[in-house]
Amino acid sequence: MESLLQKIQKNWEFYHLAVPSEKNKSNRTAKIPLQVVVCVSGGSDSVALFYLLHRLSSLLQLDLHILHFNHQLRPEANDEQNFVKSLADQNKIPFHYVTAKHLKTGQPGLQESAREWRIEESRKLLETIGGGRIATGHHADDQTETLLLKLLRGTHISNLQGMRWINTPFIRPLLNFRKSELQDYLKKNKLTWMEDASNQSAVYLRNRVRIELIPLLEELTRHGLHSRINDLSEQSQLLRKRLDSDYANWRKNRGNSDNDSSTVLSIADMNSAEDILLQEILHNFITAGTGMALSYHNLKKITELVGSASNLWELHLSQEWKISQSGKNLFLQLNIEK
Repeated sequence: MESLLQKIQKNWEFYHLAVPSEKNKSNRTAKIPLQVVVCVSGGSDSVALFYLLHRLSSLLQLDLHILHFNHQLRPEANDEQNFVKSLADQNKIPFHYVTAKHLKTGQPGLQESAREWRIEESRKLLETIGGGRIATGHHADDQTETLLLKLLRGTHISNLQGMRWINTPFIRPLLNFRKSELQDYLKKNKLTWMEDASNQSAVYLRNRVRIELIPLLEELTRHGLHSRINDLSEQSQLLRKRLDSDYANWRKNRGNSDNDSSTVLSIADMNSAEDILLQEILHNFITAGTGMALSYHNLKKITELVGSASNLWELHLSQEWKISQSGKNLFLQLNIEK
């Protein structure tokens, strides 16, 4: 049976985690160690990631740093920081930490604010140490949760995918690891971690998906949920790749329209587009011009209006924006009355 060390080494090489996705593997000078910031919360996922990368650091030529985020939202936050620091000290790895001063329990959009803060602070540290990669402990179970959340919140079928292996400078070497694998590895090697009690809180939708929905779906699919999710994600990626290609060709063949603008779109430019490409054109036009998210329900409604016999209509997208057709053009406009 393949060991976790062999598995992560395969991932490292197959997905080119040491180089940006747009560059070839040969662009990295082999003699220079790669600086890798490992984000370690103290939980089993990130602790396992650190130990696995530490074991492989000589083989993969990695120069590791540990970064810990202290959100100051729970009583045990300082204990977790001390635990991660001791982990770094024991293994003689540089330890870095940042403390949140703006996050408050119960504030609107807390999880998203915390995520953005972590991303920003990770990038700052990477710049300070001279570049490299930022490794996070996201795994296969997280992928399943992410896709199910997208389904629940609503998204286009071409975007039913989980996290990417590389989103430069971030890398996720554990995306095909189950959480149970990681915890078994730690237990067998007598390595400790700290559990985050907030992961069991039913306040957050992601927790309810993990604790309540996934076990039920695992039962109903006879433990085939992850396989189904992976199949759906792969098909969605193929569709997204095709749509991106078709949209790029449409843009190229369109040339410079007389009314080319971020808020004006010629109906004639879309005449030959099939329905799915037409939706992609309209979606990109609206989201780029307004900066707002667009539900599939509204996208479908706009597509139907564009294809209707009427050349004079108006639809409110939000309190701030509306879209209208007048003659042969679509217009994005700010609402005068708010």
